[in-house]
Amino acid sequence: MLPLGAKRELSFACALIHRPAVLFLDEATSGADLTARRTFWRRIVRLSQAGTTIVVTTHFMEEAEYCDRILIQDNGRILASGTPLEVRTRANAESIDEAFRQIVLNARRAEAENKRAKSSEGAR
Repeated sequence: MLPLGAKRELSFACALIHRPAVLFLDEATSGADLTARRTFWRRIVRLSQAGTTIVVTTHFMEEAEYCDRILIQDNGRILASGTPLEVRTRANAESIDEAFRQIVLNARRAEAENKRAKSSEGAR
């Protein structure tokens, strides 16, 4: 059995063997140590610079700073999209992590408020 890091490297190599125009990576750095995550992102940046379109999902919000464009969603709803700077600016946040929290919490509060308003209308 291969160690997790070796499995990740093999999986990445297999994904690249046919030189895809678009590469989808789901939580590719999950479980990786900081050094492995940095190595991964250096590779991703080089691939992107060479013309490969890369779609990455991650729960490490600081990794979103490496992306050209990001999308924040919650429960399948798109809440924000744009460059990391655009999303941080719209949320008036200093970091992507802070922007993510604010955007999701605001959307959930608005949804709860809408549900309360609808239930009070139905009680009339």
